Amino acid sequence: MKQLLYTFIFFCLAMSLSAQQISLNFESFPGVAYRGGGGYFYGGGGFELTYQQDLGKDRIRGGLEYRIIDWGNQVSINAAYNMTYYTQKAWRISGTSGLQLGLALFRQTPLFAWGLEYTPEVEWQSQKRFFANAGLGIRFTNSPKYRNYSSINSVWELPVRIGWGFRLGKKP
Repeated sequence: MKQLLYTFIFFCLAMSLSAQQISLNFESFPGVAYRGGGGYFYGGGGFELTYQQDLGKDRIRGGLEYRIIDWGNQVSINAAYNMTYYTQKAWRISGTSGLQLGLALFRQTPLFAWGLEYTPEVEWQSQKRFFANAGLGIRFTNSPKYRNYSSINSVWELPVRIGWGFRLGKKP
């Protein structure tokens, strides 16, 4: 895990400092459906350290996510594309489509887990380097080998995200 964090930090520093952002997002995962049924459940909470690079009006994102679930923990590497829908002065409305690849830290051997997510977001940018964002999305998560331990190996959740960040370089 340490090597993964060092690689992520090196990647962030190695790129040009123009139009980059780094943010910390706090997350909650209310669930609405699972393999074999539906109904509300709480899928835990977590946080994500995210690096963003502007691509014109849109952005690409990469991040590390740590999630605390009642049966254990989960870590993942996230990759996403953030598309801008609307900007007005300090406000930006966008949608992020992402992929999570990670490990459910379960029992003796971690289990592979993956997820697909779409999250509409609202962002406020100060005139300085600070910004804040909030989003409510939908995520499908699956851990194929978890089927050996439980019939619930895939879930649909509505992730709630609140975060703060800083621009690392000059504003585009």
